[in-house]
Order: sequence, then C-alpha cells, then structure tokens
Amino acid sequence: MNTEALSAYLQIHLSLKHSLDDKTMMNDRVCKIIRMLQKIIKKFIFLTKSSNWARDFWNQSCFEVVMKSRWLQIIWKTQDILEAWNEYLKHNDHKNKIIWQTKCTHFRSQMHELSEALKLIWCFAKWARIESQLFKKLSQFSSLKRSDIDHMITTFEKKIKILQEKFFSSSS
Repeated sequence: MNTEALSAYLQIHLSLKHSLDDKTMMNDRVCKIIRMLQKIIKKFIFLTKSSNWARDFWNQSCFEVVMKSRWLQIIWKTQDILEAWNEYLKHNDHKNKIIWQTKCTHFRSQMHELSEALKLIWCFAKWARIESQLFKKLSQFSSLKRSDIDHMITTFEKKIKILQEKFFSSSS
C-alpha cells in the first residue's frame, strides 16, 4: 500500500475547515467521510483472493523446511540412489516435526487469547457445543463396477444394492 499517496489523498479530500454546529452538517460530514473511506478502500487496498492453503500458523521456518524437503525429493527422484532417499526421509520427518510444533504453538497461543478475553471464551464454548451436536458425515467409499455393467456405480443406494447382492445373497 502506498502510504504517501494515501496521506496526500486524505489531506486533500477530508479537510475539516468548517465547524460542525448542527446535526445536518454533522450527518453530511459523516456521509462524506464514509464515501471517502469507500473510495480509499477501492483505490489503495488491493484485494487478493484468499488461498485454501493459507494457514495462520504458517511462518518462515515452515516455508524453508518444506522447500528443502521438496528439493531433497527432486534430488532423490533424479539421482535414484539410496543415500538421497535416506536423506529425504530423515528431512521429511524433521519437516513434519517442525510443522507440528508450530501448529501446537499457534493453537496454544489461540487458547491463551481465548482464556484471557471473557467474551471470546463464551464464543468458543458455543462453537464446541454446536460442533458436538452436529451429525457426523458418513464415510465415503469409491465407486463400484460390476462385471456385467459397463459404467461405474456412484450412487449410495446402488452401491448398497450391489454389496448386498454380492455378500448377502441366498446361495441355496
């Protein structure tokens, strides 16, 4: 964000030269400030698409350890020797440990912040109560294919019917 351009824009467009004596002048000024803030947001704050991979706990050490792990994986795949494989496995375990530690540290800090703020602890308790009452999703299993049918069977009811025919059919 260009802070110099933002401050110049604010000085030009939000100068308070007049005193605010009555309510109509105050309301007009508030509406003008709101419009100016909306313009400022559109002009100076760049919108980025959030990523599904973005995590709060992620830091520079996580990034570095993942990049080294990827590099070791590339070396192992191109050279295909046992030493490269062992080094990759060793570093991958180290990477998992580093990421696990940063996740734990972040979770502990979040819990500490929740315990410090009285209002937030009740939000957390409400979330925990609601989550415990929700129905759990049924586990998904892959599509089935019968030998006499050309296409894959994907619907849950048809999968049940095929499994019943296969395992529980009367063999008399």
